Amino acid sequence: MKKDVNRREFLRSTAAVGAALYLSPSAVGQTGSSKTDDINVALLGAGEQGKVLMDACMKMGRDSGIRFKAVCDIWAYNRNWVSRRLKAYRHENNTYVDYREMLDKEKDLDAVIIATPDFWHADHAIGCLKAGLHVYCEKEMSNTLEGAKKIAQAAKETGKLLQIGHQRRSNPRYIFCYEKLIKEAKLLNRITTVNGQWNRSKSACEDRGWGGEKYTIDQQTLEQYGFRSMRQLRNWRWYKGLGRRSHSGPRLTP
Repeated sequence: MKKDVNRREFLRSTAAVGAALYLSPSAVGQTGSSKTDDINVALLGAGEQGKVLMDACMKMGRDSGIRFKAVCDIWAYNRNWVSRRLKAYRHENNTYVDYREMLDKEKDLDAVIIATPDFWHADHAIGCLKAGLHVYCEKEMSNTLEGAKKIAQAAKETGKLLQIGHQRRSNPRYIFCYEKLIKEAKLLNRITTVNGQWNRSKSACEDRGWGGEKYTIDQQTLEQYGFRSMRQLRNWRWYKGLGRRSHSGPRLTP
């Protein structure tokens, strides 16, 4: 294993493992008449993590059968950037602001990759599952226990595949450590306490030159999705009211 693995490479490699297993034709069970048995996928949430997952899918190559057909995000800057990148790889796609419109119009979708803010995961995952689509949802599954239970129930009721992107539970590196070092070699006795921390780079909240007024979302739309400003939208994890709460704004699910 290469020693010098930066975070982005790690995320992309682990995302590829999870997405590859989840979106494989055998897993989805597609039986269409297409010669390649393409799996038509929508990306719901085109921010930083959505781009990581998109890149992971792109690295699988055309033989994977994954074809992006739609991109949905409330921010035109991210939405258009991802759409253009996909088209450069010959993934013709439509763009949407409201995921409900996407589900209504994109009748050929097989699966949705969800990478929206955590407090929207329950609404989005349940909506997509009930629309008859398989779902790959980024961690955390939901920011409330109630939301997570409802997602699991929706998957059970619809019979659709649901995978949560807990990279460290599906990455071969961690599986190897658990299986070989802990279970077989018994290098550790009973584990009673685990301490950990994550020091997020401050660059995440710095201005990256996103186009200013040209790509500003109107206030009504921001508030509809639970944000008070563009700064909150772009750095929602830094706000206690957004990073760890139930969505308290208008519900968008029917």
